[in-house]
Amino acid sequence: MSLALLGGTFDPVHKGHLAIAQAALEDKHFQIDRVIFIPADIPPHKQKLPITPYADRFAMLELALKDYPRFELSRIEDPSQTKGDPNYSINTVRRVKQELRLEADDLYFIVGIDSFRQIDTWREPEALMSECRLVVAHRPGYEKEMAEAVLKTKANPKVFLLETVSVDVSSTLIRAAVAHGEPLETYVLPDVARYITSHRLYR
Repeated sequence: MSLALLGGTFDPVHKGHLAIAQAALEDKHFQIDRVIFIPADIPPHKQKLPITPYADRFAMLELALKDYPRFELSRIEDPSQTKGDPNYSINTVRRVKQELRLEADDLYFIVGIDSFRQIDTWREPEALMSECRLVVAHRPGYEKEMAEAVLKTKANPKVFLLETVSVDVSSTLIRAAVAHGEPLETYVLPDVARYITSHRLYR
């Protein structure tokens, strides 16, 4: 069985996240059975930025994933487990492999091209790429960076490109929509939109 991990703040989870996960499932090169979404408590690169409480982000993920039987949600980076420590991807990957008894070739780690551009600044990037297979997902507006990533990945057999994602959504767009009172269903699923409205998030 092959699994893929998709981590992030998910602040909030939006259609772009779901499109990336679905594309990874459908890509025959990977033969992924399930995608596990892992909301971070404290992402290392966002330690000084305001982040919506973990409970709200987790609740929105539950709503977004409930109709996707091959998507799962993990609490491995829940603040009750991390105890305030930053969520380094290498540590999460190692924990998942140990708990599920997976080999490196059975585990994929999905990152957006924007994150992959900065992977040299991550903790133990070379170790991460040896502990699992890395799937780099394309995002609109990153055509030049994606072309550069092609050159990088050719030198590393553990890194793969996922070029089928064209949904252009970001947390910035969602926050702007909230500020202007625009419908959120363009960016997020209806249940998530209702949660954002009822809990007065991003105001």
